Amino acid sequence: MDTTEFYKNLTPITKFDDVADFGRYVSAPNDWHVVLTDIRGSTKAVEAGKGKEVNAVGVASIIAVLNCNGMVDIPFVFGGDGATLLVPPQLLEKTKSALVAARNLAKTYFDMDLRIGTVPIAHLPEESKVLVAKFKQSPHYFQALFTGNGVSAAEKLLKNDATSAIYAITSDFRPNGKFGGFECRWNDIPSPQGETLSLLVKATTGDLTQDALIYREVIAGIHENYGSEIDYHPITVDGLHLITEMPKLNAETHIRAGHKNVVARFWYRTKIWLTDIYFDFASQTQRTKNDFNLALYKSILVSTCDYRKFDDALRMVLSGTTEARLKLETLLKKLHDERKLIYGIQVSNRALMTCLVFERYGKQVHFVDAADGGYTAASKGFKEQLKNLS
Repeated sequence: MDTTEFYKNLTPITKFDDVADFGRYVSAPNDWHVVLTDIRGSTKAVEAGKGKEVNAVGVASIIAVLNCNGMVDIPFVFGGDGATLLVPPQLLEKTKSALVAARNLAKTYFDMDLRIGTVPIAHLPEESKVLVAKFKQSPHYFQALFTGNGVSAAEKLLKNDATSAIYAITSDFRPNGKFGGFECRWNDIPSPQGETLSLLVKATTGDLTQDALIYREVIAGIHENYGSEIDYHPITVDGLHLITEMPKLNAETHIRAGHKNVVARFWYRTKIWLTDIYFDFASQTQRTKNDFNLALYKSILVSTCDYRKFDDALRMVLSGTTEARLKLETLLKKLHDERKLIYGIQVSNRALMTCLVFERYGKQVHFVDAADGGYTAASKGFKEQLKNLS
């Protein structure tokens, strides 16, 4: 039986609060594969001020897989320094070649070691399931959701010294990656309310029914302290300003034009720099070019931001006040002390954004992380709590 259309045919969740309704999730086909990418040493890279580059490499691994798989809907979740995806068996070889290209790019232009691997769902422990749903963020973007601890189990197999050689992708695959659609053209976005928070939360009861109740309690706590989506959305139209400093365009230039010669790379960077200068000016003077409406595009962008997700853990980037954060932390600490969850938090005053744009007024997604470390920095405390569980 052909399972290629599995993800495409899922009925979407339309309210993010329902991500904790695990009855809405369905099992991924047993012949599919979990695809995992992450940067070794990402914490040190972030501490060295390379947070934007870390995000760019993580997003590049996603776009490489999406571009090689054509019209097939591929579920994916961005994790800050990498990603999780699911692919059907007939697209596995293309996926591996695309990821080798992404790994080579990360090493050549960013001096980063991108770990890449695939784990067959059939190889996961019997008690670990890959359950999938999708959330309709906007008409232009559907966010994949994973639960069942299958993704976590796949990650352990890839990172375990005893099994990593089985699942890591070697250099035997000829690199073949395309990165069209990748964009990194926005300055850091200041928080509308003072703080931009990266939050990681994982329920730890071991029972999906109990875990669902814990996630609902956390989401309710977010609403109580941060308000509605409109209140805590970390990106606003007024906060969006295009990059007009040429060196800040290096990440996109390396990813989109790194395979070209020096002159072509210089021209690519110059072209997007001049375009950004023009549209930054045009947005202040209400001018347009070739019927491109920057104000309309910004509105679409905000509606397609990937700032909240679920992949065996709740991950969110929130805008709010210090008071709201302290109240939320009180709830999280209480639940952690009761051994119901582990969590990680990182606080900045602005957000970073890395984009995939397939259609300027249509299909697109804008990945959001907090500046000053974001998810990668938040995972430090998260991993420490996880270690102390055992």
